[in-house]
Amino acid sequence: MSDVTIVFAGRAGIGRAVVDRLRDRGDDVVVLDGDSLDLTDAVATRAALDAGLDGRNATRMVWAWLDARAHVAAPITSLDEAGWDAAAERSIRAAFVAWQQSFAVLADDARVVVLLPSVAAVGVVDLVPLCTAVESIRVMGKAIARRWGARSITVNTIEVELSAWLLGDDEPGAVPVPSVPVLGQPALAPSSAVADVVGLIDLLSGAGSGAITGTLLVADRGTVMQP
Repeated sequence: MSDVTIVFAGRAGIGRAVVDRLRDRGDDVVVLDGDSLDLTDAVATRAALDAGLDGRNATRMVWAWLDARAHVAAPITSLDEAGWDAAAERSIRAAFVAWQQSFAVLADDARVVVLLPSVAAVGVVDLVPLCTAVESIRVMGKAIARRWGARSITVNTIEVELSAWLLGDDEPGAVPVPSVPVLGQPALAPSSAVADVVGLIDLLSGAGSGAITGTLLVADRGTVMQP
């Protein structure tokens, strides 16, 4: 069976950059664009998966999507119920539905990598919905890792700095990046966030990674050093 990767990503940011990097090197990638497809719709999501895979099973899945409204900085007191749902709960529902629908098209021994921004590690006062969505999805991944282990499917999370999540390797300017508290200076010199993430995806997808599941890797050059 040839390797096929499902990637849930948006139109920009590190998720889309990862798609481009994988395709440039010749990987077979099926993309579900969460910015145009309603990932909370189980029927539409499954139809898109079936159309993209065309009867094949995926050997790898990468989740790299959050609703763009989660990235808008605002005091939590300014959000009404609809605003909270859009900025926090919609991303959580999308992950739940997308992963649920993906389970049937993943091969045994498949590798699932969840890519998220590291905002929940430090807490950001005006990004409470984003922090909520990120931490909820991360914990959901751990729970799923325990359940899906029965099929030898591993589920691991990679977190990157918010600027890398929103921009990939692009220069700031095109996309506004909310301010995030910095707990320390990076221990390592600047590098390509996209290359770092692709390298970690490959590491977690390799033949020797079958015993690693439910873990969190933080690719921020040693800024937070989260345990």
